[in-house]
Amino acid sequence: MKKILSLPLAIAWRKMQASFQQDLSALSSVKRLVVDNVNAQAVVDLVAATKPELVVVSGTNLLGAELIKNIALSGKIMNLHTGLSPYVKGGPNCTNWCLANKEFQLIGNTIMWLDEGIDSGNLICTERTLLLGNESLLELHQKVMTHGHDLLLQAIASFTRNEDLPNVKQDDIDSGRVFYSKQWTAAKAASAYANYLLHYRVNKLNDIQGLDVITIGDRKSE
Repeated sequence: MKKILSLPLAIAWRKMQASFQQDLSALSSVKRLVVDNVNAQAVVDLVAATKPELVVVSGTNLLGAELIKNIALSGKIMNLHTGLSPYVKGGPNCTNWCLANKEFQLIGNTIMWLDEGIDSGNLICTERTLLLGNESLLELHQKVMTHGHDLLLQAIASFTRNEDLPNVKQDDIDSGRVFYSKQWTAAKAASAYANYLLHYRVNKLNDIQGLDVITIGDRKSE
């Protein structure tokens, strides 16, 4: 039942992934290490051999303590979370959780310094994604992901220029919530799609007050 009710959301997500995969086809010559789990020994060995100053994480399972410890010997870990921390953390998809909870104002992205928790690291920047309320499900996910990539590239650029980046504890803003995949039930999937059809398109998505956000440099949240 959950698969059936989640189908419109799943189709939009897969089409979004496919669209970005096409955009990245030009990078096919970049050397890759393909593993089933980011914590595989091959990844730990690669970190030990290359001693990176910065590791960028997006869309993986949680990094284990050993991998984090090895990276910390030479550099830092920057994580893209396609959710607005501290308000919406976890998974499997924070945009869909916002739809399910009718909290469209919390759709956005976060760049953080990764720690061992679930989207709990100190914040570098947070922004709501600028939305019009007339997006298809595919366009909605594409906008969130494009916005997240934009924030991530800005944060990386600032890091490479040795600029001071924010390092804000999430609890200093809000205690927030963590959502878990096991909580994503058929009822939640149905609510997400129903709220999208019935409420998303009629809300003033950007007429929201009272959310604390963190920006990089002179960049302003929309």
